[in-house]
Amino acid sequence: MRNFWRHVRLPTLVRRMMFAQMLLLTLLWCLFLTFILWEDLRSPPMLTGDKTYEAIFTLVTSMDERPLDRTHALDAFSKALREGYGGGEDPDLSISLIVRKNNVIIYASDGAPVGVKNTRLGDIQRIQSEGRTWTGRTLKSASANVEVTLVTPAAGWNFFIYLNSRGYYILPLLICIPFLLFPAWLSIRIAMRPWNKVVNEISLRPPEDLSPLKEVPKHRELRQMVNAINVFLARLRESTERERVFIADAAHELRTPLAAMRINVEALQTYVSSDNQQALLAGIIRSNSRAARLVNQLLMLMHSEARVDTAMEPVPLTTLIQERMAALSPLAAERNIELEFYALDEVWITGVRERLMSLIDNVIENAVKYSPEGGRVEVDIRPADKFIQLRVSDAGPGIPFELRERVFDRFFRDPNQIQSGSGLGLAIVKAVAQQHNSSVYLDTSAEGGLVVTIEFPECAPHS
Repeated sequence: MRNFWRHVRLPTLVRRMMFAQMLLLTLLWCLFLTFILWEDLRSPPMLTGDKTYEAIFTLVTSMDERPLDRTHALDAFSKALREGYGGGEDPDLSISLIVRKNNVIIYASDGAPVGVKNTRLGDIQRIQSEGRTWTGRTLKSASANVEVTLVTPAAGWNFFIYLNSRGYYILPLLICIPFLLFPAWLSIRIAMRPWNKVVNEISLRPPEDLSPLKEVPKHRELRQMVNAINVFLARLRESTERERVFIADAAHELRTPLAAMRINVEALQTYVSSDNQQALLAGIIRSNSRAARLVNQLLMLMHSEARVDTAMEPVPLTTLIQERMAALSPLAAERNIELEFYALDEVWITGVRERLMSLIDNVIENAVKYSPEGGRVEVDIRPADKFIQLRVSDAGPGIPFELRERVFDRFFRDPNQIQSGSGLGLAIVKAVAQQHNSSVYLDTSAEGGLVVTIEFPECAPHS
Protein backbone atom coordinates (compact mmCIF):
# COMPACT_ATOMS: atom_id res chain seq x y z
CA MET A 1 0.00 0.00 0.00
CA ARG A 2 2.85 2.37 0.82
CA ASN A 3 4.42 1.73 -2.59
CA PHE A 4 1.08 2.40 -4.25
CA TRP A 5 0.69 5.81 -2.60
CA ARG A 6 4.31 6.62 -3.37
CA HIS A 7 3.62 5.81 -7.01
CA VAL A 8 0.48 7.94 -6.98
CA ARG A 9 2.27 10.93 -5.45
CA LEU A 10 5.13 10.70 -7.92
CA PRO A 11 4.61 13.44 -10.56
CA THR A 12 4.20 12.16 -14.12
CA LEU A 13 4.05 13.99 -17.41
CA VAL A 14 0.97 12.01 -18.51
CA ARG A 15 -0.93 12.97 -15.37
CA ARG A 16 0.14 16.59 -15.77
CA MET A 17 -1.10 16.69 -19.36
CA MET A 18 -4.40 15.04 -18.39
CA PHE A 19 -4.88 17.56 -15.60
CA ALA A 20 -4.13 20.39 -18.03
CA GLN A 21 -6.70 19.01 -20.50
CA MET A 22 -9.40 18.72 -17.84
CA LEU A 23 -8.60 22.19 -16.53
CA LEU A 24 -8.75 23.64 -20.03
CA LEU A 25 -12.05 21.87 -20.67
CA THR A 26 -13.51 23.31 -17.46
CA LEU A 27 -12.27 26.78 -18.33
CA LEU A 28 -13.70 26.66 -21.84
CA TRP A 29 -17.00 25.37 -20.49
CA CYS A 30 -17.14 28.23 -17.99
CA LEU A 31 -16.36 30.81 -20.65
CA PHE A 32 -18.94 29.36 -23.02
CA LEU A 33 -21.70 29.32 -20.40
CA THR A 34 -20.69 32.73 -19.16
CA PHE A 35 -21.07 34.18 -22.62
CA ILE A 36 -24.35 32.43 -23.44
CA LEU A 37 -26.05 32.82 -20.10
CA TRP A 38 -24.78 36.29 -19.43
CA GLU A 39 -26.45 37.37 -22.62
CA ASP A 40 -29.60 35.64 -21.46
CA LEU A 41 -29.49 37.39 -18.12
CA ARG A 42 -28.93 40.76 -19.69
CA SER A 43 -32.08 40.10 -21.69
CA PRO A 44 -33.83 37.22 -19.92
CA PRO A 45 -36.33 35.37 -22.16
CA MET A 46 -39.02 35.74 -19.49
CA LEU A 47 -38.67 39.51 -19.74
CA THR A 48 -38.33 39.79 -23.48
CA GLY A 49 -41.24 37.51 -24.37
CA ASP A 50 -44.73 39.12 -24.53
CA LYS A 51 -46.80 35.96 -24.00
CA THR A 52 -46.11 35.90 -20.27
CA TYR A 53 -47.38 39.48 -19.99
CA GLU A 54 -50.45 38.72 -22.14
CA ALA A 55 -51.31 35.74 -19.91
CA ILE A 56 -51.14 37.97 -16.83
CA PHE A 57 -53.26 40.66 -18.53
CA THR A 58 -55.90 38.06 -19.38
CA LEU A 59 -55.86 36.66 -15.87
CA VAL A 60 -56.23 40.10 -14.21
CA THR A 61 -58.98 41.23 -16.61
CA SER A 62 -61.00 38.04 -16.34
CA MET A 63 -60.87 37.99 -12.55
CA ASP A 64 -61.35 41.70 -11.98
CA GLU A 65 -64.55 41.11 -10.04
CA ARG A 66 -62.97 38.47 -7.79
CA PRO A 67 -59.92 40.10 -6.17
CA LEU A 68 -59.24 37.27 -3.72
CA ASP A 69 -59.24 34.59 -6.41
CA ARG A 70 -57.14 36.88 -8.57
CA THR A 71 -54.56 37.18 -5.82
CA HIS A 72 -54.42 33.37 -5.42
CA ALA A 73 -54.08 32.92 -9.15
CA LEU A 74 -51.31 35.54 -9.43
CA ASP A 75 -49.51 33.99 -6.48
CA ALA A 76 -49.59 30.58 -8.18
CA PHE A 77 -48.43 32.22 -11.42
CA SER A 78 -45.52 33.92 -9.57
CA LYS A 79 -44.40 30.63 -8.06
CA ALA A 80 -44.46 29.05 -11.49
CA LEU A 81 -42.31 31.88 -12.85
CA ARG A 82 -39.77 31.48 -10.06
CA GLU A 83 -39.64 27.74 -10.54
CA GLY A 84 -38.94 28.20 -14.23
CA TYR A 85 -36.34 30.90 -13.63
CA GLY A 86 -34.45 29.16 -10.82
CA GLY A 87 -33.16 30.57 -7.58
CA GLY A 88 -36.02 29.37 -5.41
CA GLU A 89 -38.34 31.68 -3.49
CA ASP A 90 -35.58 34.13 -2.53
CA PRO A 91 -36.41 37.44 -4.28
CA ASP A 92 -32.70 38.36 -4.25
CA LEU A 93 -31.98 35.37 -6.49
CA SER A 94 -35.12 34.82 -8.54
CA ILE A 95 -37.73 36.63 -10.64
CA SER A 96 -40.49 38.73 -9.09
CA LEU A 97 -43.92 39.79 -10.39
CA ILE A 98 -45.48 43.20 -9.72
CA VAL A 99 -48.99 44.08 -11.03
CA ARG A 100 -50.38 47.64 -10.94
CA LYS A 101 -53.83 48.86 -11.81
CA ASN A 102 -54.42 52.55 -12.09
CA ASN A 103 -50.88 53.01 -10.73
CA VAL A 104 -51.79 51.06 -7.58
CA ILE A 105 -50.09 47.76 -6.78
CA ILE A 106 -52.70 45.02 -6.67
CA TYR A 107 -50.20 42.17 -6.43
CA ALA A 108 -46.48 41.70 -5.69
CA SER A 109 -44.50 38.48 -5.24
CA ASP A 110 -43.17 37.78 -1.78
CA GLY A 111 -40.23 40.07 -1.13
CA ALA A 112 -40.50 41.76 -4.53
CA PRO A 113 -38.76 45.16 -4.84
CA VAL A 114 -41.97 47.17 -5.20
CA GLY A 115 -39.95 50.34 -5.76
CA VAL A 116 -38.85 49.14 -9.18
CA LYS A 117 -40.77 50.81 -11.95
CA ASN A 118 -39.70 51.32 -15.53
CA THR A 119 -39.68 54.78 -16.99
CA ARG A 120 -40.03 53.44 -20.54
CA LEU A 121 -42.71 50.86 -21.23
CA GLY A 122 -41.59 47.81 -23.20
CA ASP A 123 -37.85 48.39 -22.68
CA ILE A 124 -35.54 46.37 -20.43
CA GLN A 125 -33.95 48.73 -17.96
CA ARG A 126 -31.54 48.55 -15.05
CA ILE A 127 -33.08 50.27 -12.07
CA GLN A 128 -31.63 51.13 -8.68
CA SER A 129 -33.99 50.34 -5.80
CA GLU A 130 -33.49 49.51 -2.14
CA GLY A 131 -29.70 49.85 -2.58
CA ARG A 132 -29.49 47.21 -5.29
CA THR A 133 -29.57 46.95 -9.08
CA TRP A 134 -32.46 45.20 -10.77
CA THR A 135 -33.35 44.36 -14.33
CA GLY A 136 -36.99 45.04 -15.12
CA ARG A 137 -39.46 45.38 -17.97
CA THR A 138 -42.96 46.80 -17.79
CA LEU A 139 -45.83 46.40 -20.27
CA LYS A 140 -49.21 48.08 -20.13
CA SER A 141 -52.46 46.48 -21.22
CA ALA A 142 -54.08 48.11 -24.22
CA SER A 143 -57.67 47.54 -23.01
CA ALA A 144 -57.25 48.29 -19.31
CA ASN A 145 -55.09 50.45 -17.17
CA VAL A 146 -53.03 47.44 -15.99
CA GLU A 147 -49.23 47.42 -15.82
CA VAL A 148 -47.21 44.22 -15.34
CA THR A 149 -43.56 44.43 -14.26
CA LEU A 150 -41.19 41.46 -14.16
CA VAL A 151 -37.99 42.04 -12.15
CA THR A 152 -34.80 39.96 -11.94
CA PRO A 153 -31.64 40.59 -9.89
CA ALA A 154 -28.84 42.13 -11.96
CA ALA A 155 -25.81 41.53 -9.68
CA GLY A 156 -22.97 39.24 -10.87
CA TRP A 157 -23.24 37.06 -7.76
CA ASN A 158 -26.83 36.29 -8.68
CA PHE A 159 -25.68 35.29 -12.12
CA PHE A 160 -23.51 32.48 -10.77
CA ILE A 161 -26.21 31.35 -8.38
CA TYR A 162 -28.60 31.31 -11.29
CA LEU A 163 -26.06 29.31 -13.31
CA ASN A 164 -25.68 26.64 -10.65
CA SER A 165 -29.38 26.53 -9.81
CA ARG A 166 -30.11 25.66 -13.42
CA GLY A 167 -27.58 22.83 -13.33
CA TYR A 168 -25.70 24.27 -16.30
CA TYR A 169 -22.27 24.29 -14.69
CA ILE A 170 -21.41 21.48 -12.29
CA LEU A 171 -23.69 18.73 -13.60
CA PRO A 172 -22.30 18.57 -17.17
CA LEU A 173 -18.74 18.57 -15.80
CA LEU A 174 -19.51 15.77 -13.38
CA ILE A 175 -21.00 13.74 -16.21
CA CYS A 176 -18.43 14.47 -18.92
CA ILE A 177 -15.06 14.51 -17.13
CA PRO A 178 -15.07 10.82 -15.99
CA PHE A 179 -15.87 9.72 -19.54
CA LEU A 180 -13.13 11.96 -20.93
CA LEU A 181 -10.36 10.72 -18.63
CA PHE A 182 -9.71 7.45 -20.44
CA PRO A 183 -9.77 8.98 -23.97
CA ALA A 184 -7.44 11.72 -22.73
CA TRP A 185 -5.07 9.18 -21.17
CA LEU A 186 -5.14 6.98 -24.27
CA SER A 187 -4.53 9.89 -26.64
CA ILE A 188 -1.57 11.09 -24.55
CA ARG A 189 -0.07 7.60 -24.40
CA ILE A 190 -0.38 7.22 -28.16
CA ALA A 191 1.09 10.68 -28.72
CA MET A 192 4.05 9.83 -26.48
CA ARG A 193 5.08 6.68 -28.37
CA PRO A 194 7.95 8.47 -30.20
CA TRP A 195 9.14 9.74 -26.81
CA ASN A 196 9.09 6.19 -25.40
CA LYS A 197 11.15 4.91 -28.35
CA VAL A 198 13.86 7.45 -27.58
CA VAL A 199 13.75 6.57 -23.87
CA ASN A 200 14.06 2.84 -24.66
CA GLU A 201 17.05 3.41 -26.91
CA ILE A 202 18.84 5.44 -24.23
CA SER A 203 18.02 2.97 -21.42
CA LEU A 204 19.35 -0.03 -23.41
CA ARG A 205 22.69 1.61 -24.18
CA PRO A 206 25.85 0.50 -22.35
CA PRO A 207 27.69 3.27 -20.49
CA GLU A 208 30.57 3.38 -22.97
CA ASP A 209 28.34 3.90 -26.02
CA LEU A 210 28.44 7.63 -26.79
CA SER A 211 27.38 7.36 -30.43
CA PRO A 212 24.48 9.57 -31.66
CA LEU A 213 20.95 8.38 -31.04
CA LYS A 214 19.56 6.50 -34.02
CA GLU A 215 15.91 7.12 -33.14
CA VAL A 216 15.40 10.65 -34.48
CA PRO A 217 11.63 11.39 -34.55
CA LYS A 218 10.00 13.52 -37.22
CA HIS A 219 8.15 15.56 -34.62
CA ARG A 220 9.69 19.00 -34.26
CA GLU A 221 9.70 19.29 -30.47
CA LEU A 222 11.10 15.81 -29.88
CA ARG A 223 13.58 16.16 -32.73
CA GLN A 224 14.99 19.28 -31.08
CA MET A 225 15.54 17.36 -27.86
CA VAL A 226 17.20 14.42 -29.64
CA ASN A 227 19.43 16.79 -31.61
CA ALA A 228 20.47 18.51 -28.37
CA ILE A 229 21.27 15.10 -26.81
CA ASN A 230 23.33 14.12 -29.87
CA VAL A 231 25.29 17.37 -29.72
CA PHE A 232 25.95 16.76 -26.03
CA LEU A 233 27.04 13.17 -26.73
CA ALA A 234 29.40 14.40 -29.44
CA ARG A 235 31.03 16.88 -27.04
CA LEU A 236 31.26 14.21 -24.34
CA ARG A 237 32.71 11.72 -26.84
CA GLU A 238 35.36 14.20 -27.95
CA SER A 239 36.21 15.08 -24.34
CA THR A 240 36.48 11.40 -23.37
CA GLU A 241 38.63 10.63 -26.38
CA ARG A 242 40.95 13.55 -25.62
CA GLU A 243 41.23 12.37 -22.03
CA ARG A 244 41.95 8.80 -23.11
CA VAL A 245 44.57 9.86 -25.65
CA PHE A 246 46.22 12.21 -23.15
CA ILE A 247 46.42 9.56 -20.42
CA ALA A 248 47.67 6.93 -22.87
CA ASP A 249 50.32 9.26 -24.30
CA ALA A 250 51.42 10.46 -20.87
CA ALA A 251 51.62 6.91 -19.51
CA HIS A 252 53.53 5.75 -22.57
CA GLU A 253 56.02 8.63 -22.29
CA LEU A 254 56.56 7.93 -18.59
CA ARG A 255 57.58 4.32 -19.12
CA THR A 256 60.97 5.17 -20.61
CA PRO A 257 62.18 7.63 -17.92
CA LEU A 258 60.91 5.33 -15.16
CA ALA A 259 62.79 2.39 -16.66
CA ALA A 260 65.93 4.52 -17.06
CA MET A 261 65.61 5.73 -13.46
CA ARG A 262 65.41 2.17 -12.15
CA ILE A 263 68.44 1.08 -14.17
CA ASN A 264 70.48 4.03 -12.91
CA VAL A 265 69.48 3.50 -9.27
CA GLU A 266 70.25 -0.23 -9.47
CA ALA A 267 73.64 0.60 -11.00
CA LEU A 268 74.25 3.18 -8.27
CA GLN A 269 73.58 0.55 -5.61
CA THR A 270 76.76 -1.31 -6.67
CA TYR A 271 78.87 1.76 -5.85
CA VAL A 272 77.27 2.58 -2.49
CA SER A 273 78.41 0.79 0.64
CA SER A 274 76.64 2.79 3.33
CA ASP A 275 73.57 1.08 4.82
CA ASN A 276 71.67 4.36 5.02
CA GLN A 277 72.34 5.14 1.38
CA GLN A 278 71.39 1.60 0.38
CA ALA A 279 68.08 2.00 2.26
CA LEU A 280 67.40 5.30 0.47
CA LEU A 281 68.13 3.73 -2.93
CA ALA A 282 65.92 0.74 -2.07
CA GLY A 283 63.08 3.17 -1.22
CA ILE A 284 63.57 4.89 -4.57
CA ILE A 285 63.34 1.53 -6.35
CA ARG A 286 60.12 0.67 -4.47
CA SER A 287 58.60 4.02 -5.38
CA ASN A 288 59.74 3.49 -8.96
CA SER A 289 58.03 0.10 -9.01
CA ARG A 290 54.77 1.59 -7.75
CA ALA A 291 54.95 4.37 -10.35
CA ALA A 292 55.72 1.87 -13.12
CA ARG A 293 52.77 -0.29 -12.03
CA LEU A 294 50.49 2.74 -12.06
CA VAL A 295 51.69 3.65 -15.57
CA ASN A 296 51.06 0.09 -16.77
CA GLN A 297 47.59 0.11 -15.21
CA LEU A 298 46.77 3.40 -16.89
CA LEU A 299 47.78 1.93 -20.24
CA MET A 300 45.71 -1.19 -19.55
CA LEU A 301 42.74 0.96 -18.52
CA MET A 302 42.91 3.00 -21.73
CA HIS A 303 43.10 -0.18 -23.80
CA SER A 304 40.27 -1.80 -21.85
CA GLU A 305 37.97 1.22 -22.24
CA ALA A 306 38.67 1.56 -25.96
CA ARG A 307 36.35 -0.15 -28.38
CA VAL A 308 37.23 -3.69 -29.35
CA ASP A 309 38.91 -3.27 -32.72
CA THR A 310 40.04 -6.87 -33.08
CA ALA A 311 37.83 -9.83 -33.79
CA MET A 312 36.86 -11.92 -30.79
CA GLU A 313 37.75 -15.57 -30.92
CA PRO A 314 37.40 -18.64 -28.72
CA VAL A 315 39.87 -18.50 -25.82
CA PRO A 316 40.70 -21.47 -23.53
CA LEU A 317 40.00 -19.82 -20.19
CA THR A 318 41.38 -22.65 -18.03
CA THR A 319 44.73 -22.67 -19.81
CA LEU A 320 44.93 -18.85 -19.81
CA ILE A 321 44.38 -18.70 -16.04
CA GLN A 322 47.03 -21.34 -15.46
CA GLU A 323 49.51 -19.32 -17.53
CA ARG A 324 48.77 -16.08 -15.68
CA MET A 325 48.96 -17.75 -12.27
CA ALA A 326 52.37 -19.14 -13.20
CA ALA A 327 53.49 -15.64 -14.24
CA LEU A 328 52.19 -14.16 -10.97
CA SER A 329 53.57 -16.88 -8.71
CA PRO A 330 56.77 -14.89 -7.89
CA LEU A 331 54.57 -12.02 -6.61
CA ALA A 332 52.70 -14.47 -4.38
CA ALA A 333 55.94 -16.10 -3.22
CA GLU A 334 57.30 -12.76 -1.99
CA ARG A 335 54.46 -12.61 0.58
CA ASN A 336 54.27 -16.37 1.13
CA ILE A 337 50.78 -16.47 -0.43
CA GLU A 338 49.54 -19.87 -1.61
CA LEU A 339 47.75 -19.83 -4.99
CA GLU A 340 45.15 -22.58 -5.50
CA PHE A 341 43.29 -23.26 -8.75
CA TYR A 342 40.24 -25.48 -9.19
CA ALA A 343 38.82 -26.45 -12.59
CA LEU A 344 37.36 -29.71 -13.85
CA ASP A 345 37.74 -29.37 -17.61
CA GLU A 346 38.94 -26.88 -20.15
CA VAL A 347 36.31 -24.18 -20.70
CA TRP A 348 36.15 -21.79 -23.63
CA ILE A 349 34.89 -18.25 -23.84
CA THR A 350 34.75 -15.74 -26.68
CA GLY A 351 36.98 -12.72 -26.29
CA VAL A 352 40.27 -10.92 -26.89
CA ARG A 353 43.12 -12.80 -25.28
CA GLU A 354 45.25 -9.77 -24.36
CA ARG A 355 42.41 -7.99 -22.60
CA LEU A 356 41.36 -11.12 -20.76
CA MET A 357 44.95 -11.39 -19.55
CA SER A 358 44.75 -7.89 -18.04
CA LEU A 359 41.44 -8.81 -16.34
CA ILE A 360 42.87 -12.00 -14.81
CA ASP A 361 46.11 -10.30 -13.77
CA ASN A 362 44.32 -7.49 -11.96
CA VAL A 363 41.91 -9.77 -10.11
CA ILE A 364 44.64 -12.13 -8.91
CA GLU A 365 47.12 -9.33 -8.15
CA ASN A 366 44.54 -7.58 -5.98
CA ALA A 367 43.79 -10.81 -4.13
CA VAL A 368 47.49 -11.42 -3.49
CA LYS A 369 48.12 -7.81 -2.52
CA TYR A 370 45.35 -7.57 0.08
CA SER A 371 45.71 -11.08 1.54
CA PRO A 372 47.66 -11.36 4.80
CA GLU A 373 51.14 -12.86 4.59
CA GLY A 374 51.02 -16.62 4.62
CA GLY A 375 47.42 -16.55 3.42
CA ARG A 376 45.73 -18.28 0.53
CA VAL A 377 44.09 -17.16 -2.72
CA GLU A 378 41.62 -19.51 -4.38
CA VAL A 379 40.79 -19.34 -8.08
CA ASP A 380 38.12 -21.63 -9.48
CA ILE A 381 36.04 -21.98 -12.62
CA ARG A 382 32.54 -23.42 -12.59
CA PRO A 383 29.66 -23.58 -15.11
CA ALA A 384 26.34 -21.96 -14.10
CA ASP A 385 23.25 -21.70 -16.38
CA LYS A 386 24.84 -20.88 -19.76
CA PHE A 387 27.54 -18.87 -18.00
CA ILE A 388 31.10 -19.61 -16.97
CA GLN A 389 31.94 -18.27 -13.53
CA LEU A 390 35.46 -17.21 -12.63
CA ARG A 391 35.76 -16.81 -8.85
CA VAL A 392 38.77 -15.36 -7.04
CA SER A 393 38.57 -15.27 -3.23
CA ASP A 394 41.03 -14.11 -0.57
CA ALA A 395 41.22 -13.67 3.20
CA GLY A 396 41.95 -9.96 3.17
CA PRO A 397 39.97 -7.12 4.78
CA GLY A 398 37.28 -7.22 2.07
CA ILE A 399 35.20 -4.26 0.88
CA PRO A 400 32.25 -2.82 2.85
CA PHE A 401 28.89 -3.48 1.23
CA GLU A 402 28.10 0.23 0.77
CA LEU A 403 31.32 0.74 -1.24
CA ARG A 404 31.03 -2.24 -3.59
CA GLU A 405 29.61 -0.17 -6.43
CA ARG A 406 31.98 2.76 -6.05
CA VAL A 407 35.18 0.67 -6.08
CA PHE A 408 34.63 0.16 -9.82
CA ASP A 409 35.14 3.91 -10.35
CA ARG A 410 38.56 4.97 -11.51
CA PHE A 411 40.95 6.07 -8.74
CA PHE A 412 38.44 5.37 -5.96
CA ARG A 413 39.75 3.43 -2.96
CA ASP A 414 38.33 2.43 0.41
CA PRO A 415 39.23 5.32 2.77
CA ASN A 416 40.08 2.78 5.50
CA GLN A 417 42.44 0.81 3.26
CA ILE A 418 46.05 0.89 4.48
CA GLN A 419 47.57 -0.86 1.46
CA SER A 420 48.96 1.41 -1.25
CA GLY A 421 47.31 1.36 -4.64
CA SER A 422 45.99 3.40 -7.52
CA GLY A 423 42.30 2.45 -7.49
CA LEU A 424 42.43 1.27 -11.12
CA GLY A 425 42.43 -2.53 -10.80
CA LEU A 426 38.69 -3.12 -10.47
CA ALA A 427 37.94 -0.35 -12.99
CA ILE A 428 40.01 -2.30 -15.54
CA VAL A 429 38.26 -5.54 -14.60
CA LYS A 430 34.79 -4.04 -15.09
CA ALA A 431 35.72 -2.35 -18.39
CA VAL A 432 37.08 -5.60 -19.86
CA ALA A 433 34.09 -7.57 -18.54
CA GLN A 434 31.64 -5.16 -20.21
CA GLN A 435 33.49 -5.51 -23.52
CA HIS A 436 32.96 -9.27 -23.25
CA ASN A 437 29.24 -8.98 -22.32
CA SER A 438 30.07 -10.20 -18.84
CA SER A 439 29.14 -9.14 -15.31
CA VAL A 440 31.26 -8.59 -12.20
CA TYR A 441 29.98 -9.21 -8.66
CA LEU A 442 31.62 -8.65 -5.27
CA ASP A 443 30.82 -10.69 -2.18
CA THR A 444 32.32 -11.78 1.13
CA SER A 445 34.51 -14.89 1.14
CA ALA A 446 34.33 -17.70 3.68
CA GLU A 447 37.46 -16.29 5.37
CA GLY A 448 35.87 -12.83 5.63
CA GLY A 449 37.77 -11.43 2.67
CA LEU A 450 36.55 -10.63 -0.82
CA VAL A 451 35.15 -12.84 -3.58
CA VAL A 452 35.24 -11.44 -7.11
CA THR A 453 32.90 -13.33 -9.45
CA ILE A 454 32.95 -12.76 -13.20
CA GLU A 455 30.27 -14.39 -15.35
CA PHE A 456 31.28 -14.99 -18.99
CA PRO A 457 28.82 -16.17 -21.65
CA GLU A 458 29.54 -19.80 -22.40
CA CYS A 459 31.22 -20.69 -25.68
CA ALA A 460 31.07 -24.01 -27.49
CA PRO A 461 34.26 -26.08 -27.03
CA HIS A 462 36.89 -25.35 -29.65
CA SER A 463 37.76 -28.37 -31.70
